[in-house]
Amino acid sequence: MSSKRYEGKVAIVTGGSMGIGRATALQLAAEGAHVVACARRQAKLDELAQEITANGGSFCGVALDVSDLDAFAALIADTAAEHGRLDLLVNNAPSVVGGMILDQTIEQWRANFGVCVESVFIGVQAAMKIMQPQGSGSIVNVSSVSSLRAGFAAGAYSAAKAAVNQFTQCAAMEAAPYNVRVNVVAPGAVMTPGLEASTMKNKAMQDAMAGAIPMQRIGTPEEMAEAICFLGSDAAGFITGVILPVDGGKTPQMHIPDFDLTALNNQDIAGDT
Repeated sequence: MSSKRYEGKVAIVTGGSMGIGRATALQLAAEGAHVVACARRQAKLDELAQEITANGGSFCGVALDVSDLDAFAALIADTAAEHGRLDLLVNNAPSVVGGMILDQTIEQWRANFGVCVESVFIGVQAAMKIMQPQGSGSIVNVSSVSSLRAGFAAGAYSAAKAAVNQFTQCAAMEAAPYNVRVNVVAPGAVMTPGLEASTMKNKAMQDAMAGAIPMQRIGTPEEMAEAICFLGSDAAGFITGVILPVDGGKTPQMHIPDFDLTALNNQDIAGDT
């Protein structure tokens, strides 16, 4: 990126070792931010650190599970204390425990809410404690189009992500008088390690998924990072409390069953006029 809109700023990205988090950390660093990324696997963070520093960026990787709420809050406080500020928090760390409602256990339900909701609450709270006295800052929570549309075997995950949306809007109202913004990016289908695992790396399954998207393709982590970095930047300075689907048009799409146009025998399919 040639832009340096994050020059001199400090950003924290959770779930930063792979997929959307990794792409976001790379872009933020390329745009001048000092990036602190956390994830559960230090080796992946070390690989990311090598790539960022080789390109002249500033980066620190911390092995941390955001479901350890005290450790996560401490990371945010310590980062701000060390650098004297915190400009952006990206709550991206995912947890997807699928299952049909009749089969899912309460432990599986709580596993979705523990990472997707509780860690977001703690992250937003800790960041607001820093940003509000600072008089500036931005928080971007990563939700999902599953928070906006229903699907099979996704009740717990969808409910958790919907909670993120509503909590974000409430946080935006509380933070707005202090010039602190809180927004959501809601990705659709994105070619991440998680999607590859869920489709068993089956190209036919991935092609079918792409074919159901108006833009006829699956999104990239870099495209999600672009949206996150825009909402987190001064370019979005008057935007707060929004839920931005980044999904190739999937969310607003009206489903119409396929039919054979030739079977209509050149009839007027527009109806009476």
